[in-house]
Amino acid sequence: MKICVVDDERQVRMSILQKLNALFPDDEIFDAEFGHQALERIEMVRPDLAFLDIRMPEIGGLDILKRLKASYPAMHVVIISGYDDFEYARQALQYGASDYLLKPADRVQLKEIVDKVQGSLQTLLLQEVRQRIDAASIPLLAGCRIVPQDAGLWFDERQWKEIRFWPEEAESASPEDRPTGLLFTFALEDGTEGAVVGATVEPASGGFREKAAFLPSLLAEYRKRRARMFFHSRPTASDRGGRAGKEWTRRAVDCRERIVLHARGGDYAELELAFDEWLDSLGHLDYNALEHQCAYLMALLDEGLTKKEMLIVDEDLLRYWQQWVANHASWEALQQRLRRVVLGGVKAFQDVERQRTEREQPAGSWFQQALALIESSADMNVSLEAVAEAVNVHPVTLSRMFKQQMGENFVRYLTRKRLTHARDRLLRTHKKINEIAEETGYADHAYFRGLFKREFGYSPSEFRKQHGIDGVPEDHE
Repeated sequence: MKICVVDDERQVRMSILQKLNALFPDDEIFDAEFGHQALERIEMVRPDLAFLDIRMPEIGGLDILKRLKASYPAMHVVIISGYDDFEYARQALQYGASDYLLKPADRVQLKEIVDKVQGSLQTLLLQEVRQRIDAASIPLLAGCRIVPQDAGLWFDERQWKEIRFWPEEAESASPEDRPTGLLFTFALEDGTEGAVVGATVEPASGGFREKAAFLPSLLAEYRKRRARMFFHSRPTASDRGGRAGKEWTRRAVDCRERIVLHARGGDYAELELAFDEWLDSLGHLDYNALEHQCAYLMALLDEGLTKKEMLIVDEDLLRYWQQWVANHASWEALQQRLRRVVLGGVKAFQDVERQRTEREQPAGSWFQQALALIESSADMNVSLEAVAEAVNVHPVTLSRMFKQQMGENFVRYLTRKRLTHARDRLLRTHKKINEIAEETGYADHAYFRGLFKREFGYSPSEFRKQHGIDGVPEDHE
C-alpha cells in the first residue's frame, strides 16, 4: 500500500511518517512535503492514501483534495488539522475526504484509518475481480478463490504485475526481477494455486498492467502451465505451431475420418492402424489443438457408430468430451485411456450388434440399474464411465443402449435431467440464477442460460416472470 503525507510543518510531518513506518513497515510511505511540490509528488506516486494538512502556504489541503478527487476519484484522502472546526470537516467530507483527523495524530487513529482503507481496497478488488470472472463465464474460474494482500497494486495500472503458479520457481538472482509486493493469491476450480505479484520491469511471461488484461493473462499462463505438465516427459516440440502444426492437424483429421469409417465397418485391424497414426499426429500438436481433436473424435464415435450420414457434432456432446479429456493429467495417461475406450469400445459395440442380430436381450436389468443410478445420483456431473463401471459394462455399450432404449445419447439425457432440476429450483426457491446454474452443474453461466432457453423457450429470468415469480434477486442476463 502506498501512503503520502503532506504538511508544511516538518516536525508534524516527520512524526506522522515515523508512526506510519513503525506501524506498517511493509508499506511504501512517502514524504510529499507541501504546496505545489506535494501535488506533483502525489500525482507521480499515485498513493492509495494521502494525509493532507488543511492549512498550508501556496496551496491548501482542501484545494489539493479537490484536484486529487477530480483526477483520481478512487484515491483515499484524509484531512489532518489543528482546528476543531465543524465547517472545515464539513467541506472536507463534501469534497470527498475519507476522514478528518485532528492533530496530533496518535498511533491508534492512524492504524484505524490505514486498516480501514486497506479493507476498503480489498473489498473493491474482490468485487472487481469477481465481476470480471462472472462476465467471462469460464468454468475454470467459476469457483476461483481470491485472497487479497496489497490491494493497492490492483488499482495502479502503470505498474507491471506477474502471474505465478505454486510451487514457485526459484527467484531470479537479479534484484530488478524480484516482485515488489504480493497483490493476491488465488485458487482455481481445478485446485491450481498461485499468486499475482508486483514487478518492477515487464516480466518475460505472465505480465500485465491494466485490469482488463488480468484474465487473458491468467488463462494464457494456465494453458502454458497445463501444457508443460501434460507433456512433462517430452521436450516442447518446436513444430507445434505455424505451417508444420497445420500439416499435423490435417493428418490428424484424415486419420480421424478413417477411424470412424473402420469403426462403422468393423474392420478392427485397419482401425488399429488408423488409431496409431492418429495418436502419432496428435503428439505433434499443442495442447489446445490436441484436446479439441480428442474430444471431437470421442463425440463422433459417441454419435457416429449408428449413423451413416454426415455427422454434425452436438455442442453439449463436444463439451462433455472436452471435459473428459481435460481430466487427464498427462499425454501418456490420455493415450492409454483413449486406446481402452476407443478400441475396446468398438469391440463392445460389435458385441452389442451381434447380440441384437441374434435376437438376444443385451439391455436386461443392468440398463434399468444404470437409469436408476442416474436418476438417484446427487452428482449433476455424473459421467458415462462412472455409470458404466457401476453396472459392469463398457461405456460404449451403455452409450449404444441409451440410443436404442431412450432415443437419445447419454449426454443429452443427462442435460435434460439437469435442466429439469434447474427449472424446478427456479420455481421453488429464491436463489439467484447463477447459484442455481452452479448447483445444477453448470459453472459457465452464459452457457446454462442458452441451454435453458433452447430447452424451455425462455431464459431463466423470463421463465420466472412467465410463472408470476417476482421479487427474486436476478443475475444480469
